Amino acid sequence: MSSQEEVQVIDFEELLRFIEKRLASAGKYVRREDIITILQAEEAFLMEKGVLQEYSE
Repeated sequence: MSSQEEVQVIDFEELLRFIEKRLASAGKYVRREDIITILQAEEAFLMEKGVLQEYSE
């Protein structure tokens, strides 16, 4: 990783709560397991496209 790249760590639990809150405010209920499945698919897609990369310290 070059020194110009920025690493941003996202708290997964915080992300889940945010999504649940947004859905609830729109009158929608989606099971947490379903949200996790969607997020995992999105992560795989973004990694395949090179937008996300695994980070290890």
